[in-house]
Amino acid sequence: MQLYRKKRIEIIVEAARARAIIEMIGAVGAKGYTIVPNVSGKGNRGIRDEAHLSDVFRNVMIIVVAAEEIMRRIVEQSQPLLENYAGIVVVSDVEVIRDEHF
Repeated sequence: MQLYRKKRIEIIVEAARARAIIEMIGAVGAKGYTIVPNVSGKGNRGIRDEAHLSDVFRNVMIIVVAAEEIMRRIVEQSQPLLENYAGIVVVSDVEVIRDEHF
């Protein structure tokens, strides 16, 4: 079986900021993304959980699998979009079986 190397980009961000991140992901040429709603955890800005009534304190995780060139664009362009917002970007190596999907 043939496997293809790609990059997995995980962006955890305040739900209120997700739309801007999603628009940027499409603009840089990624073919798709997955959103995991109501991501909870603890970080340098304290505990975040689904108990908040406002999107201001709710987090989502946006997952993108893409070629390295697209990953670099996402990482570079995500930084100004995350200024003044809680958010992290994590990149890892993955292998996929359907190259044409990414």
